[in-house]
Amino acid sequence: MNLVIVKDYQAMSEQAFSVIAQTMQHTERPVISLTTGASPMGVFKLLVKAVNDGALDISKTVFLNVDEYVGDQNAAFTVHTFMFKHFYNLITQRPAYFDMFNAANRNKEFEILRYKQVMATWPRDLQLLGLGTNGHIGACEPGTPFTASAFCARHADSTIQSTMQLYGITRDEAPTEMFTLGFKEIMEAKRPLLIASGKSKAEAVRRMLEEPINESCPASYLRQHPDFTFIIDEEAASLLHEGTRACATR
Repeated sequence: MNLVIVKDYQAMSEQAFSVIAQTMQHTERPVISLTTGASPMGVFKLLVKAVNDGALDISKTVFLNVDEYVGDQNAAFTVHTFMFKHFYNLITQRPAYFDMFNAANRNKEFEILRYKQVMATWPRDLQLLGLGTNGHIGACEPGTPFTASAFCARHADSTIQSTMQLYGITRDEAPTEMFTLGFKEIMEAKRPLLIASGKSKAEAVRRMLEEPINESCPASYLRQHPDFTFIIDEEAASLLHEGTRACATR
């Protein structure tokens, strides 16, 4: 595991962007799977700028996503809406291909099988992930078996609250289910990249790094991956013991 501690959110975004950009620049046909939400917002801004400035060529890149809410595809909270609002509608260059779970597919089993085939067709070089306050990654909430393959998850209450806050929606409007890659698919990526920022993530970071690997903190399983990178800022690292911090690069 490569633990990186940086000063703040901007530095975390820049460091994560650098990892993604280097992967794209040193891979013949890179496949990058992304996540959405507040944590990667800064990464997306840097990606858009690099593409539009001509500093990053994405013409051979395939973009995928780790998860997607179940519901109206054009709702404010969907991954589909986020990706077009913050990336695809802003870039002046088109990728080789992009795909994601279809939020509106009422045949959930078919959609899961379809996206598993996408995963098999496009093996991922990098999987970007955010860390939930309860330790979840993707929509793999606490208690999800480490043997889980792609599935449709029910949200924990803390995740529903985060969605409500991020998108300014009521509980009745908030989605309660989400298509997600399971640990099987997440760990199949050549390099998982997890990011976390702010004091609200500090306890999840501490549990993830300092407690035994356990399904009660889903992100802890990433420690089993041979090429896992975790980038956090000082606030997110604030509860770590000195011994853990000493293992980090800066």
